[in-house]
Amino acid sequence: MTTRPDPMMSASYGATDIEAQNNRNTWMTMLYMLEGRDKPDHPQRGLYTGLHKKHYSTFPGVDEN
Repeated sequence: MTTRPDPMMSASYGATDIEAQNNRNTWMTMLYMLEGRDKPDHPQRGLYTGLHKKHYSTFPGVDEN
């Protein structure tokens, strides 16, 4: 069995790793809410585009390399 150092990394291809897909969904939803994109007056309401890239190194323990 392969172990994953990162719970966001899938151990297999496609959508077969439900845990990894759920982790990604939770992460993106948290960033979406953090930005306030759920508010009607936000210019990027309804868009998840660029969230991960913008906040990639915002949180402790993230290594850019």
